[in-house]
Amino acid sequence: MRLCSGRKPCDSRYTRNMIRFSLIILLGLSLTACMTTRQSPVVPAMASVANTPSAQMASRLAADLDRRSRQDPASLDRVEDEMRTLALRLIAPPEPALEPDPVVPDPEGGVSLFHAIHLASYRSEEHAISGWASLQALFPDLLTSRTPRLEEADLGSRGVFLRLKAGPFDTAAAARSACLQIEAAGGWCAVTDFTGRGLGR
Repeated sequence: MRLCSGRKPCDSRYTRNMIRFSLIILLGLSLTACMTTRQSPVVPAMASVANTPSAQMASRLAADLDRRSRQDPASLDRVEDEMRTLALRLIAPPEPALEPDPVVPDPEGGVSLFHAIHLASYRSEEHAISGWASLQALFPDLLTSRTPRLEEADLGSRGVFLRLKAGPFDTAAAARSACLQIEAAGGWCAVTDFTGRGLGR
């Protein structure tokens, strides 16, 4: 992904995707799916917002972002970095790792196809599938051509997590370069090996 001055991506498609996913995530905190009853087959239902400071703030922010995206989209440019960081933190939070992922060394005189980047960790495969789709939309140039894999990580008292990986990369240096771009955008990333099973299998 090509970067302009500072840390902003040049790709306007990236910016549109980031704004769209920020709105989806924030609106999802205050909206529920339709409910079905005998009297009416499909009834839109609005869940009450939890009575906590963060939930109330998220509800107000979602409404304001929705209004600005329709009436004053230029005002969102000033908070593009913050929205991208929020979207990444909600889509792909890092697991509470006991130790960092191992960095796979490059073999001398050869090229390995077993390098990958660890993007996020999830409790369920359903969330991993959703997270992968969102990350691909946020980083199309980096991830569209990559293959996702899942690997279980048992962290003892912290539980079992599913590590979402993407690869393969020809070298560890190429994987590190991808991680640097994701981290520059506010995400979390670590170089690892390309092990695990296919996503959705």
